[in-house]
Amino acid sequence: MWKKSAGLFVAMFLMFSHVSGSQKDIVNEEEFKVLCEFVRLTERISKWVEGIGGKSEVDVTLLKERTTDILFGTGVNDVNGMTWKYYRQLDCGRDSGGLTDIAGEALVKDLICLCEGMDGQPNLEDLCYAGNAKRHKSNMWNGPDNHRKTWDDLRSKCTTGRGKSVPTETELQENKKRLQGLIKARKEGNVGDHLYTYGGGKDRGLHTCSGVGTESDGICVLYRKGPGLDNASGIKWLGNLEKLVKEVEKMNKEESTGGSTKPSTDGKPSMEKKPKPNTKPSTGENSPAKGSEGPQRNENTNAQTTKSTETNTTTMRPPEEQKSSSKIILQFLWIFFFAICVN
Repeated sequence: MWKKSAGLFVAMFLMFSHVSGSQKDIVNEEEFKVLCEFVRLTERISKWVEGIGGKSEVDVTLLKERTTDILFGTGVNDVNGMTWKYYRQLDCGRDSGGLTDIAGEALVKDLICLCEGMDGQPNLEDLCYAGNAKRHKSNMWNGPDNHRKTWDDLRSKCTTGRGKSVPTETELQENKKRLQGLIKARKEGNVGDHLYTYGGGKDRGLHTCSGVGTESDGICVLYRKGPGLDNASGIKWLGNLEKLVKEVEKMNKEESTGGSTKPSTDGKPSMEKKPKPNTKPSTGENSPAKGSEGPQRNENTNAQTTKSTETNTTTMRPPEEQKSSSKIILQFLWIFFFAICVN
């Protein structure tokens, strides 16, 4: 009898060990997915800009510069041109001892702050996504080589399933809401606190993002509190992306309906109509209005299709995660039949 009981105990122990391992949290996983979607939106703008080169009066060079400013920082063309400070917290953020540094200057830098570990957390197995165990010495943060390799890996994951159409303001605002839901304030709620925490693997705001796993420190970024109730208004790259998406969406609509988009002196798009080629003469008073309905309806349909495609892309789970629930159920069934047999 005791052998049967021992066998049942061992089986249950193995099953619960498997369940515990399969359900282990990945640090900064959701935060990574949200920032990845912003990378996709920016890359889609870049592809659209490349496609209209020579076909439009839009200042392609200026638009390309604005996308790289969002990704890598103002005036920086790629990850190789990015500069890094000596200590991690100077780039990722700190709000401690009267010293304040903030993140939010460049989207790629924020991603690297969230997804690159350090030797101070040797037990950290997965960071941002399963299998990512990159760790570097704390005194090597200002070296560009490790960050370049990290960005190459992150970009390959972020741009997978990237759409080809121009992003819409609706898409951006939906992802911004996800970002806002993950931003955390400190539980003590001091009036003097003026930074929010994004990431870190804890349910509260932190004081420092130097990468050390303590009660007030972690692998995270700190964003400045902006005016009003928008807890993401202090993120520089996000504000720039919001403006760019709005302008590009308007440009795309104008191009598709036969308009001409010219850069204005204040940096905002200036729209001018130009005659449509091969337009049939109107036969009635209401003909132009009727003719304009077709493109608008097609636009709305395309926008809805794009939104649906992007939503499916961002919510799709990896195959191994989809299978984990089935494995757990099979484990329970196996133990159930085992118990019947031993009795």
